[in-house]
Amino acid sequence: MKTNKLPFKKALELINNSNRVLLTMHEGPDGDDLGSLLAMRYFLKQLGKEPTAIIKGDVPDNLSFLPDVNVIKQEIDHLNFDLVIFFGCNLAARTGFKQLENLKLSSISFDHHPDNQEFAIVNVVDPETSAVAELVYYFLEFADAELTKEMATCLLTGIFTDTGGFKHANTSSEALEVAAHLLKKGARIDKIAIQTMGKKRPSAIKAWAKGLENARFDPEKKMVFSVLTEEDLREIGATDEDLDGFVELLNNMPQSRFALLLRQDGDVVRGSLRSEPQKKVDVSKIAKSFGGGGHKLASGFKIKGKLKKEGDAWSIQ
Repeated sequence: MKTNKLPFKKALELINNSNRVLLTMHEGPDGDDLGSLLAMRYFLKQLGKEPTAIIKGDVPDNLSFLPDVNVIKQEIDHLNFDLVIFFGCNLAARTGFKQLENLKLSSISFDHHPDNQEFAIVNVVDPETSAVAELVYYFLEFADAELTKEMATCLLTGIFTDTGGFKHANTSSEALEVAAHLLKKGARIDKIAIQTMGKKRPSAIKAWAKGLENARFDPEKKMVFSVLTEEDLREIGATDEDLDGFVELLNNMPQSRFALLLRQDGDVVRGSLRSEPQKKVDVSKIAKSFGGGGHKLASGFKIKGKLKKEGDAWSIQ
């Protein structure tokens, strides 16, 4: 990992010259960016800074075990900060906070998405890292941070979830080495695995069953896809959190080259795309055509509209 080419020194200088620091990430917390944010918060506290964590969207139940997760706020009521640190955002708009677009404050972006627009003052971006949490680990190592058990738990949760429990193609030897060191610092991979992947609520099982019932295979595009409407989720009492991992299940179909899950969320339709290296499909290109983005093998998008079924065909209107 060519971490010596990353602007760690500039990022650390901005942190050292700041006191009030806003930490945020993309709308809708996931394990990687939430774990990265919380680990950075611990580091800032070690330095005597005043960090404030604000994220748009509820923390999923499967991540509620993370240390100090209860300090996170959901609304920005002022911008009296010296520095903003973004996690997992290719653009400031991904936070869902209009106040952070066209921001004049000093800023740092930690990201590993290849479509990052380098919108911050300092951009710590490396698409070769398995997760943002791996990138943050290297930064904390550079900064000679005291890596506590709590920080190790947050970072290992990030790497574990973003590699699909070390099963996805982005699981590198470097990621495994970092994970081993985090285990030595007190993180418990068994507890992380049970909390993030080992617990399925009845509503999740019903949601997956409905998703499989709605699944179809397009032989021309060699795509397997499924659609879940708000009515579907409301009937079974399911939430977005219950769908975690479902598109990966669709992607296991051997005849398909990629998988797509569409779900209604208010007045927008959210799409999740997955593929595998041997299938040779860059799903980020598909996501970009709908205004989204992400990785070659895992991307997403959202577009305004409503899902509508006509016969056996679906459309967005």
